[in-house]
Amino acid sequence: MNNPPSVGLQNHIYRSYLIRFWQSNEQGCWRASAQCVQTGTTLLFSTVNELLTFLQAEVEAKRDEEKENDSAKKPKSL
Repeated sequence: MNNPPSVGLQNHIYRSYLIRFWQSNEQGCWRASAQCVQTGTTLLFSTVNELLTFLQAEVEAKRDEEKENDSAKKPKSL
């Protein structure tokens, strides 16, 4: 049996979101929410594009944070 990806990973480099989509009526545009599994925080989005923009920003922020952490760990040359 495989372990879930969060096992052994630091909390700041792993996030799970429960994504929900709905329409207020048959002709209405799709709405969305993203609930962070780690914190329980739920964010609401009035369009699917807003949700996708948020998720892209989350991934990029985590990638930038990882790069900063990696450079801080490298020994500085004289």
